[in-house]
Amino acid sequence: MKFLTYVLRNARRNPVRSLLTIASTGLSLFLVMILFSFFTVIEDRGQATRVYNRIVTINSQGFAGMVPIKDNQEIAALDGVVATTPFSFFGGKYADQTMPFAQFGVSPDTFFTIYSEFTIAPEQLKAWQENMDGCVIGKKLADDWKLKVGDPMPLKGDIYPVDLKLTVRGIYDGPEKSDRRMCLFRWDYFDEAMKQSSLSKAAGNAGCVVARCKSGELMAPLSTKIDDMYRNSDNPTRTQTEEAFTKFFVEMLGDLQGMVKWISIAVGVSLLFVSANALAMALRERTTEVAVLKAIGFSKLLVLMLVLAEAMIVAGIGGLIGTFGCKLFCDVVDVAGWTGGFLPFFYVPWPTAIIGFLVSLAIGFASGLVPAWNSARLSVVNGLRKVV
Repeated sequence: MKFLTYVLRNARRNPVRSLLTIASTGLSLFLVMILFSFFTVIEDRGQATRVYNRIVTINSQGFAGMVPIKDNQEIAALDGVVATTPFSFFGGKYADQTMPFAQFGVSPDTFFTIYSEFTIAPEQLKAWQENMDGCVIGKKLADDWKLKVGDPMPLKGDIYPVDLKLTVRGIYDGPEKSDRRMCLFRWDYFDEAMKQSSLSKAAGNAGCVVARCKSGELMAPLSTKIDDMYRNSDNPTRTQTEEAFTKFFVEMLGDLQGMVKWISIAVGVSLLFVSANALAMALRERTTEVAVLKAIGFSKLLVLMLVLAEAMIVAGIGGLIGTFGCKLFCDVVDVAGWTGGFLPFFYVPWPTAIIGFLVSLAIGFASGLVPAWNSARLSVVNGLRKVV
């Protein structure tokens, strides 16, 4: 600790160089934290749904196919199923929105039975069930657009050639780790609009059917039974747990996790070179000083440790700002609102932030090895007569 003041003074000798090194490390790790936290949030989202015993039935061809609405009633009639609801994604635009949000046609009679983690006032639920053009929205979506019960919420069709003239009949809330930015409207209202459009042949179908089972033990046998029911039909199905469905949805994006891994490796190597170059330049300017230190009795090991400490401090400060700064930012700012409904919540876990900080220290250590080794092996004579 008695050499800490000396090391810190060396790190501040060229403040511009040090600040740029810290900034590049901090910004790079800030972005890497967001990328890695994405997978953690997806994992947590799936695990959080386990207790609700929900299964999702989609077409065996994925989202390219449809699930006939009759399947919804047939699945609901199965022994062990509490309730079912169709899910039809709309993808319309509201007002001058630039960031999309989730919009689904569902059954108003069963949705809150299946998604019991969400809460809504009874009178608002009743109003939604009694009004064909009604919709309910999440509390965060209502806050984003300053909407309240009774406000119009027209959605202009983008994917489908229909417009939905909706009115907000209720605002639901839910746990912190739940999607509170959805707009839910009546599936039958959407289907009637589709029947009057140029895509009338697509009416009578849902994107998927979500069912809630009476117990977790029934999820696997019910999934198998549902798929067996429609195996030889025109629209064979694929049924899986909600957690598995979430992972399947991410898998459609390709090997995103592998891509993030290679991007992170590239970022780490780049930071290694940046830090090593900055430290090499700093030590080149202090060649004579290093020689003097060795002349007055500083050992090779001590010189080596001083240089490594300087490199790790600079990289560590950048890592501290980038990792824990990213965590603080995501805790304060609702980043999920910028994901277009893909993520219902977003945060940087403590383990991810800590690992990121340790990586920054490792980058500092690795970047300082060569300059530190060269300084340790520098002879006093060569160092004193070197002209920088």
